[in-house]
Amino acid sequence: MIEIKKLKKYYDKKLILEIENLKFSERKIYSILGRNGAGKSTLLKILGGILSSDEGELEYNVDNTILCTQEPLFLKGNVIYNLTEPFKLIDEKIDLEQILELLDIFQIANLKEAKVNNLSGGEKAKVQFIRTILYNKKIMLFDEPTASMDKKSSYLVENILKNMRDAGKLIIIITHDYEQAVRISDCIYEVDEGKLSLK
Repeated sequence: MIEIKKLKKYYDKKLILEIENLKFSERKIYSILGRNGAGKSTLLKILGGILSSDEGELEYNVDNTILCTQEPLFLKGNVIYNLTEPFKLIDEKIDLEQILELLDIFQIANLKEAKVNNLSGGEKAKVQFIRTILYNKKIMLFDEPTASMDKKSSYLVENILKNMRDAGKLIIIITHDYEQAVRISDCIYEVDEGKLSLK
């Protein structure tokens, strides 16, 4: 569970995020909608440990949390290297068969030796999504994971997210696609001028 109390975040003395009291629970998918600059990504970055809040309290296990950012971040090298090396760096075993199966599901198995810099935007998004779910964290945060993907791949992501929720994950996803939010979410929030409200 994530519990937020009286959280505030400022940029250059401007209040850009203010959440009084909010709880996110396991076995649920939460979608967050809102215009650009409303504070959606800021909230996810705070929960992901990339940014700190200026005021308030956060109660959750940050060590069991993973953030999939909107802009893919990769190591130099090919696809398979980027899906295995991060786990070697933290001394975690990774199942190569699982990686190959996921690449096949997303129809990019033929790209396993391709340099990540040569991938299209959609292919990069798929690789980053695969890497994120391989971490198998309890709390999973996704910032526009399907924005660069075709419709078929987007539906694959949605089904995987629902399966992970049913397996006990707490999932928060930022999306501009209201229909997607309706399809997968247990709860939909909208951010406006830094404040969250239920839709």
